[in-house]
Amino acid sequence: MAHFTRREMLAVPAAGAAASMIPIASAKAQSDATPDGTVPVFRYRLGEIEVFPIYDGMRGFPLQDGFVTNAPLEEVQAAFTQARRGTEQIENPFTATLFRIGGRLLLVDTGNGPQEGESPVGHLDVGLAAIGVSPEDIDTVVISHFHGDHISGLRRADGSPMFPNAETLVPEGEAAYWLDEGEMSRAPEGRRGGFERAQAIFAGEDLGMRTYTGGEELAPGMVAVDAHGHSPGHMAYRVQSGSDGLLLISDAAHLPFLFVANPDWSVRFDMDPEMARATRRRLLEEAAADRLMIAGYHWGFPNVGHVREAGTGFELVRIPWPG
Repeated sequence: MAHFTRREMLAVPAAGAAASMIPIASAKAQSDATPDGTVPVFRYRLGEIEVFPIYDGMRGFPLQDGFVTNAPLEEVQAAFTQARRGTEQIENPFTATLFRIGGRLLLVDTGNGPQEGESPVGHLDVGLAAIGVSPEDIDTVVISHFHGDHISGLRRADGSPMFPNAETLVPEGEAAYWLDEGEMSRAPEGRRGGFERAQAIFAGEDLGMRTYTGGEELAPGMVAVDAHGHSPGHMAYRVQSGSDGLLLISDAAHLPFLFVANPDWSVRFDMDPEMARATRRRLLEEAAADRLMIAGYHWGFPNVGHVREAGTGFELVRIPWPG
């Protein structure tokens, strides 16, 4: 288990503000998760590695039949009720992860990107600023998969790179699928927008893009893990420093009170549901068996904890977050 103190969880690097909640810039809308107009700041350690979840915001949409594709709406509503949540609305948060490894900064995923007007998402730059980091400071950007809420923050509103000094690492399987005109021509109509977005974002050579595969060490102590199913080349990451380990599973399990508790359920965003279910259970079993910390992109804030077996699924026990 990672070692941290209350002071460490509240603190940020000397260049940042020493507070746990930082005001969102006036141009940003207040997120439902931060009704007082603040963005949360949180830090934990894995041995010598510092980890910062970076909150990008949260969108809401109605809970309808088909969000979980292989369970009746009544069972899904019951899971919401058991989690002490209303059954009318889904709150979908987005959290990227910044690692400080050996003095270098590595960001996994980039959020929803620049938004027009007021928006509850697109706060990644504010979250970085809150810990004293500018986009120019990022050395490496790692993309888990090419869905829009993970890649749209790679570019500014004018199309220029958001992280001009960073190398951008992308999964080989994702690039092979989303950047292929033949795949786009064969895809369902509803998926065309995803192809267009990916191809526009990765056009040109100004992102310093290179591909990686499962098993590759992306930084000292950080290894890519094949986690396909949610998308064709979707990736997770195992991060190890000394005896402390973290499994960052990206979108392999969406909202935890649904898909950690019921790993055989399928969210409608999973492109290959059968493969996604097998991947989800494998990753959760690994985290439980190895007593790893585990983090997910849509798990709310803080988005990290431990999992243990519970019934036919697992229970997420979050790291305490002092206010």
